[in-house]
Amino acid sequence: MAALKSFTIHSAPEQAGRDPDGALRFVPDSFSVVAFVAPWAYFLWHRMWLVTLAYVVAVAILIAALLFAGFAMPVRVGIAFVFNLLIGLEATNLRRWTLGRRGFRDEGVVVASTRDEAERRYFSERASALAPPPATLGGPPSVFAAPSAPAGDHVIGLFPEAESRPRGTR
Repeated sequence: MAALKSFTIHSAPEQAGRDPDGALRFVPDSFSVVAFVAPWAYFLWHRMWLVTLAYVVAVAILIAALLFAGFAMPVRVGIAFVFNLLIGLEATNLRRWTLGRRGFRDEGVVVASTRDEAERRYFSERASALAPPPATLGGPPSVFAAPSAPAGDHVIGLFPEAESRPRGTR
């Protein structure tokens, strides 16, 4: 059985002539192997221009700092590995942030094993939520009158109404 993961659903801002269901984005909450191996490609593929620019600047500063500090090659490779690991872990969060900046609204979360299954679950749940409630099962009217509370007893729960007696007497 495939592992389950959560998908956040983001809807595009309203635009004339656009199908609102076609503009939904399903973003998995998982580690991104592509972002770990080639972050710039992941960012460009998802049109994350500001994040791509920040990544290039951060890598340039990191390389310059490591060379200036005089670290050996294995240490530089290890630091680059950890940096890319962090990018792989946070890539989907950066994607959500970018969608939020573009005006996408967060519609909810769906748990599924694949993106297709997440789409099916989301649309089926939304369809059932939008469906009219079923008609009440009516039968013939009751012969017996509905019970009514007695007029003199005002009881909430198991505690009767306070009696009018002086304090301290029992």
